[in-house]
Amino acid sequence: PAPPKPRKKESFEEKLWRKFSSQPLVPIGCAATVYFLVSGLKSFQDRDPFKSQRMMRNRVAAQFATLMCFIGYVGIEQFDFRLAPMYQDAEKLKRMMEAQGESNDK
Repeated sequence: PAPPKPRKKESFEEKLWRKFSSQPLVPIGCAATVYFLVSGLKSFQDRDPFKSQRMMRNRVAAQFATLMCFIGYVGIEQFDFRLAPMYQDAEKLKRMMEAQGESNDK
């Protein structure tokens, strides 16, 4: 068989679009975290301790939510949703071996 063709090098924009479309909640969570951070720092600068404290708490919550979304996406990508995957893999291997045996017999 011929060797596989090398894949085209992915540009930064293509990779960014691919990641954003496959995991949209992570960049949204990052943007929310940045918003709360900047808003909290502005409140701190304006000497409004109550709003500053509230924004920093919201920042921590946004960071936590973003981290949980990221972990969730990684978990879903790794999870095998097939029923009885070991049985299905064994059956597929068995059929491949039988097909190879038939092609070798010819």
